[in-house]
Amino acid sequence: MREKRLDLGVLVSALLISGLLFGAGFLLGYTLNKERMISLEKDIRGITKDVENFQLQFLFFDVLGENSTCPLLLNTLSRINKESYKIGSKLTRYGSETEIKDYNDYIALKREYSRLLISYWLLANKLKDVCNLNASTVIYFFSDKCSRCSDQGFVLTYLKNKLKERILIFALDGEFDEPSIQVLKNYYNIKEYPALVIDGEVYLGFLPQEKIEKIVCEHTGC
Repeated sequence: MREKRLDLGVLVSALLISGLLFGAGFLLGYTLNKERMISLEKDIRGITKDVENFQLQFLFFDVLGENSTCPLLLNTLSRINKESYKIGSKLTRYGSETEIKDYNDYIALKREYSRLLISYWLLANKLKDVCNLNASTVIYFFSDKCSRCSDQGFVLTYLKNKLKERILIFALDGEFDEPSIQVLKNYYNIKEYPALVIDGEVYLGFLPQEKIEKIVCEHTGC
């Protein structure tokens, strides 16, 4: 009888300890997840202000002229380019997790980021016209169901690190339910993934690094 009572006590203690460890782990995971979401939200708010400032700076043309305004715009564009790339990488890593906590918050941030990215793309194209920006714009349409999208993403990351500000990459989830993305998909007639729109020209299917680099260098003289 004494041995049975001892075994029962050990079992109860083990269950209590396991429960406490599970609860602590869950709380820690939730806290870390919340901190990551807050950090992402803060980053997106920051780049939103930069894009709004970028739009305001375009109004300077009528008063200050090209020589004074273009350096200001190019400097702002460079900052937006760096920050948007960092945010995109964070969202991609977070979205690749098997279990996403605060899923609705994640979708809201992804939607906001996608709209910002398209606004940034529109402004970059305008800057190419008015300030002779020497850079290629690349819209990268991908899908989670695409077998070669990860390879294409790797190639684009390599080229971004190599060509720096000669190439501006705008990665958009083609399956994401965001109207602005669907407008671009329909306009460029995107029917498969991966798909690239390089300076307005559409390339469907995987594009190797040498081909993309050749196209960009033909346009920018790198």
